[in-house]
Amino acid sequence: MMLRGGRYCLVKPLQTIQLRSLTAYTGRKPVNETTIIENSNLGEDTSINDTGFIIHTKNRTTLYIDHICPPKASKWDYRQFISPLLYPSNADSITKFVKDLTNSYQDVQIIPVPRDGGAFVSFKLPAATTPQLYNKSVIYNLTEKMSTSHRFFLRMGIFPVKGVPWVEDMGRYASTTLKVKFEGDELSQESLYAMFRRYGKISDIILPKPGDMDRVALVTFWTTRSAICARHCLTGSDIGGTIVHIHYKKRVNDHWFPTLMRDHPRIAIPLLLGFMAGIAVLIFDPIRSWFIKEKIKGELDWSQYFWFKEIWKGWITTRNRVKGLLSSQQSDDADWGLWSKIDDLMDERTGKAKEVKIWLDENVNSMIVVQGPAGSGKRNLVSNLVLPERDNVLYVDCENIIKSRKDYQLIQNFAHEIGYFPVFSFVSSISSFVDLFVKSLTGQNAGLTETKESQIQSMLTLSLGSIRDLALHNYYQLMSSNENFYMKEEDYLQQNPQSKPVIVIDRYQASRKKNQANSFIYKSLAEWAANLVQLNIAHVIFITDDVGSIQDLITALPTSPLKRVVLSDASEVASNVYVSHALEKDNAIQTEKDQEELENYTKLLGGRMRDLQMFVRRIKSGDMPKEAFQGLTQQAIEQLSQVFLTSAADYGFNVSQAWQVIKLLSQKPEVDYKDVFLLPMFKANTFKVLQSMENAELIRLVRVDGVVTKIIPAKPVFYYAFKEMVNDPEIYRAIEKECLLGKIEFETNRIRKFAEDLGKFKETPEPKLFKERLKYLSGKIEAGTTVINECEQDMAKLKDKK
Repeated sequence: MMLRGGRYCLVKPLQTIQLRSLTAYTGRKPVNETTIIENSNLGEDTSINDTGFIIHTKNRTTLYIDHICPPKASKWDYRQFISPLLYPSNADSITKFVKDLTNSYQDVQIIPVPRDGGAFVSFKLPAATTPQLYNKSVIYNLTEKMSTSHRFFLRMGIFPVKGVPWVEDMGRYASTTLKVKFEGDELSQESLYAMFRRYGKISDIILPKPGDMDRVALVTFWTTRSAICARHCLTGSDIGGTIVHIHYKKRVNDHWFPTLMRDHPRIAIPLLLGFMAGIAVLIFDPIRSWFIKEKIKGELDWSQYFWFKEIWKGWITTRNRVKGLLSSQQSDDADWGLWSKIDDLMDERTGKAKEVKIWLDENVNSMIVVQGPAGSGKRNLVSNLVLPERDNVLYVDCENIIKSRKDYQLIQNFAHEIGYFPVFSFVSSISSFVDLFVKSLTGQNAGLTETKESQIQSMLTLSLGSIRDLALHNYYQLMSSNENFYMKEEDYLQQNPQSKPVIVIDRYQASRKKNQANSFIYKSLAEWAANLVQLNIAHVIFITDDVGSIQDLITALPTSPLKRVVLSDASEVASNVYVSHALEKDNAIQTEKDQEELENYTKLLGGRMRDLQMFVRRIKSGDMPKEAFQGLTQQAIEQLSQVFLTSAADYGFNVSQAWQVIKLLSQKPEVDYKDVFLLPMFKANTFKVLQSMENAELIRLVRVDGVVTKIIPAKPVFYYAFKEMVNDPEIYRAIEKECLLGKIEFETNRIRKFAEDLGKFKETPEPKLFKERLKYLSGKIEAGTTVINECEQDMAKLKDKK
């Protein structure tokens, strides 16, 4: 609305005036690419390299050759890396190819378009020739020439350029749909079809909606090649006063998979990851199974080869000599070498090893447990005396697994022990991240994160099948080579126990380390071993110094009794021989008096191998036998003191119970079981408390036919450590106070319980009927009070103890 002559009149907005009408009103040419370039030219170059447009001239004609090479569909289209091997794909190679194709023509200008796989070719028109006739002639000649050359399944085409080609380099990649924008009157579907059909089959034409400000029609071809030709040949052309501008419509991926991922992530993401996991299983599980078998067979183990053994033997010998010169500590192998020279000890070890060998040959369907105190040579017995000639043994060291601090370290260490490879421990972290992402996206857990327990169980399940295949390897060969062989798998394994692998699970301490973060490993291994035995596909040997772990093994395999071999400490003669052999090269003992003192303290120390090793090392470092023995005793006291500095819940017994047992064992080397279960604080759970003490390596329970008869210190040196603790005033006063307080608390709780029971009889109409019960309760209360008084008196006397 505008004010004119004092009156308001209605005027159309400027942006609604059609361009053609505006041109007629102003009398100027329409604004297009050509007019912009011509009007803005002040002596500049108007070539396509500077403007991006091919300007028509009267004496030249332009053709477009397509499909010289495959067009790029995206920045990361894989074909752009393969095309240079088969086709001219870059600007220089396309120019050379077209130049060879048009070498019979003069004054030819070539503009390559590598992104779309084609090139523009501009020819000079001869005199007295129309563009129509010349284009037809050139197209015919070039088509005939192209038909004689081998193009690797690419059929080129040639089309006249009717508009003003726009060769832009903005990274817009071709698609099957073209956006046609009208500058002038809109064209009908029939007109658009007539324009575009010559370049290929059209799938659909969509005209702009009425009132649409953009006025853009969509023309969709069946192939991208057709869309490329139409875009390059028609953009900027003038159709009856309407100029059309053509662009590629941005590709929208309507494939079912992206649509599913976008619209249904709760279903799609778990399915995708499950599919990927399935593919990974199909690929990696056979590889892992092969590595587990190789771990058991040891065919790839260098230590099994003769040349390696000789080199390693020479290295060990040289190392031991150097260590001997430097007076350094001996290795365990050297110690075992000394033990093997002692006939008295080796006779016992050989007998135990023979017993285990018989069980393996008899093919008993049970787990074998080699039990004994720490340092008694259990591992050496199994590896050096029982299984030296076996070539199908798997050693699993529980300590190497359970000491892992992080979950991925646990998975890696466990996989290394059983030969499970490859293992991708980082996948758990990725799964956790993906699970968090899915939860934030969908509001629900995807359940993708796999716990360490489930990962360990998956490894054991796979190893179960691998061990079975290894045990039946010869059986399968007999089945394939002998048509008359009809023995069942179970019968074959029963008759050929040597075919079954031997699984040795070392340092199994399920009861002692049940409170650690990774203690579930022990239960998993026990159940795995029970499955191996029940399926009769492997022999299983457990090596443990934890007596409480036996119960866990019995629970895992309740249908079959355990076969147990118990190793004891070395005898007095064996201990003296070992110490003498260990010290004979050091001249630490020179006089008969020193030798006599050495034998006396060796006898006091007992036959525990680790204690004897430390005893020898202290003497080698300059201590006399007495000093070395006192140092070991003091070390034992420090170790025992740790029990009284730790919460009772950590061990399963309290300070008072432990101190009462220590005081009894300080008086004599062994205590009868009956002398302990009569103590007030042991009446309720005598065996359970004593077993907890045994697991804490405080005492040892002597069993006869499975029944506990005696209690002894966990190792011989503890007997003298107990004496020192009881005789030391400071230690005695500190621990005795805690023990008396524990007794007072124990008796107080008992009295409270008896008093509550006694109070229930107040409302009884005939209390005489419960005379005996009332007498019993009152006696217990009186006895408890007496004990409390005695404890308080003893506490008062503690300050005077010297």
